[in-house]
Amino acid sequence: MIELRQVSKNFESQGQVVKALQNINLRVNRGEILGIIGYSGAGKSTLIRCLNYLEIPTEGEVLINNLVLGQLNAKQLREARRKIGMIFQHFNLMKSRNVYENIAYPLKGQGLNRDEIKEKVDRLLKLVGLEEKANVYPNQLSGGQKQRVAIARALTNDPEVLLCDEATSALDPQTTKSILRLLKEINERLGITMVLITHQMEVVKDICHQVAVMEEGEIVEVGPIVDVFSNPKATITKDFVANVFQDERIFELLESRGSFEELTKLEKLVKISFVGQQTGKAFISNISKLFDIEASILFGSVEMIQKTPIGHLIVSLHGDEKLMSQALQYLNDNQIKVEVLSDGRVL
Repeated sequence: MIELRQVSKNFESQGQVVKALQNINLRVNRGEILGIIGYSGAGKSTLIRCLNYLEIPTEGEVLINNLVLGQLNAKQLREARRKIGMIFQHFNLMKSRNVYENIAYPLKGQGLNRDEIKEKVDRLLKLVGLEEKANVYPNQLSGGQKQRVAIARALTNDPEVLLCDEATSALDPQTTKSILRLLKEINERLGITMVLITHQMEVVKDICHQVAVMEEGEIVEVGPIVDVFSNPKATITKDFVANVFQDERIFELLESRGSFEELTKLEKLVKISFVGQQTGKAFISNISKLFDIEASILFGSVEMIQKTPIGHLIVSLHGDEKLMSQALQYLNDNQIKVEVLSDGRVL
């Protein structure tokens, strides 16, 4: 559905070349939601603007539904863009037009009569839950309501692709969740392929099927959301995932028990990660019985990622060194990831 082949984008700034994107290869299947995450300056917004050719890549090809955008003439590109909706962080609504008029605006010049336009706008207002706000102006709306109007407007041309550039960054957490639920409902009901740009892993975990992690203009990791959350490989991905599981908070609590160095002289501290229906508690109980060691759960957290539970436990082990090693091997053999902690970090 969406494919990027060796896409690079350079800008000139004060006589120097800035490489915003470098050799991006990416594929999004029809009906999927892809989250693209990275810190500010990673190249996320440049990438999403290349997807509809608001930015023309310096090198490489962008394909939407098997159309190579770089091979289209101006008229063909305009037609292709009609099937690519876009919503932005700051809504971009026209202040002088009411909600109805904002949503209807993209339909101008398409040969629809007044009744046909009204039928479509009314249907979209119902879809985004704003039936009662048709005659209200943007300055009378909350941030979440403005974004709902922007989503409805992006859907007027029945797009096959919806691009979301930091669509929830300006919203409070509760409103963010409601907008994400709406986007997920639209994806499921209409089958629209979506690409979400964000710097918040919470946004990615709630609705995305795939995630791509960007750093300094490159994609450093990409894969199904459950795989990336359960087994992050790139350092930046580990940082994002650790933030969701509040790993920093865990280490703060550990340090409050005393010197980390002194603790590790008396015990082995391990981080245990499990995926799916495996229950960390049951395995902890098992190793206590099987290997005659004392295993205590100090802290734990579980997140639901695409209906799959992914958990982290911090466990203190006391006992014979050899038996503790056998216990850790037992956990590994049962597809439970084990990381020994030292000085507040994973060894």
